[in-house]
Amino acid sequence: MEHSQYNWISIRAHEIWQSEGCPNGKDREHWAKAAEEWEHRKRRLEVPYEALREQVRRVLVVDDEPLIRFATVEALEDAGFEVLEAGNADEALVLLQRNDFDAVFTDVNMPGTTDGLGLTSLVRARSPQTRVIVTSGHVRLGAFDLASGVSFIPKPYTYDAIVRMLQAPGFGTR
Repeated sequence: MEHSQYNWISIRAHEIWQSEGCPNGKDREHWAKAAEEWEHRKRRLEVPYEALREQVRRVLVVDDEPLIRFATVEALEDAGFEVLEAGNADEALVLLQRNDFDAVFTDVNMPGTTDGLGLTSLVRARSPQTRVIVTSGHVRLGAFDLASGVSFIPKPYTYDAIVRMLQAPGFGTR
């Protein structure tokens, strides 16, 4: 069993145990339920290498901080990407319904009905081949926190790092 798989199942089994009122003698049952959820999650979210878009041309940048968003958009445009922007996940969802994007770059913490992680889940469900980069200056996310095909870059980041991530072949695969 991979380390990330073990960590996810262990954390989920503990959550199930807590949600059931911390009963004694049900560890095996909770572990089995968590392992079953892992397999379901893996089948639902796993993206084969071939399904990822090889070349990113069009990017959606989602951040509620205007100066950060504007600077990121400008840097990506200077690097040759076609970029659209949204100030929160709700605006992003409208743009995602009307446009096709090769990649989405989103902050985690934003106002609205969902945050960047919720947006990421919606993007992955709707368009598994879309590359996704998540960023935050408040939280650090590890491999087991994110779906396959999703990468994390902490703030502060360099624009060159984002450009390299978007240009990398097989981006986001694990």
